[in-house]
Amino acid sequence: MLKGSIMTNLSIEALARRLGTGIWEDTSYFKTIPHFADCEVAIRVSGHSMYPRYCNGDIVVCKRIHNHNYVPFGEPHLVVMEDCYLLKFIHPHPTDKAMYLLRSANEKFEPMEVKRADLLEVYLVRGKFELT
Repeated sequence: MLKGSIMTNLSIEALARRLGTGIWEDTSYFKTIPHFADCEVAIRVSGHSMYPRYCNGDIVVCKRIHNHNYVPFGEPHLVVMEDCYLLKFIHPHPTDKAMYLLRSANEKFEPMEVKRADLLEVYLVRGKFELT
């Protein structure tokens, strides 16, 4: 997360460019592949919370979900909040309809509770490119 910065209403592109480190990928090439034609974001995975499904350095290609009321649960998503973005599985909260549970593929990481309203943007992961 960013320390000492306040960012509101940033697109994933603006957030990714703000965070730096080459994480934002140009999607023009990926859009030539039929499965990814409707995708808007390609981003490099950083960290190990989604291992073994997604490895550090993989590139995930994602389609934006415009209506957050229809998020397919149990699927991998790129979620954008005010000061960070996360690659997680989204699940309904068991007791609070105003919340989501964000889960990692790696069981060493605890689920996170987040308010639905805190998600600025949500992208469904449509596929990945592995780097060898």
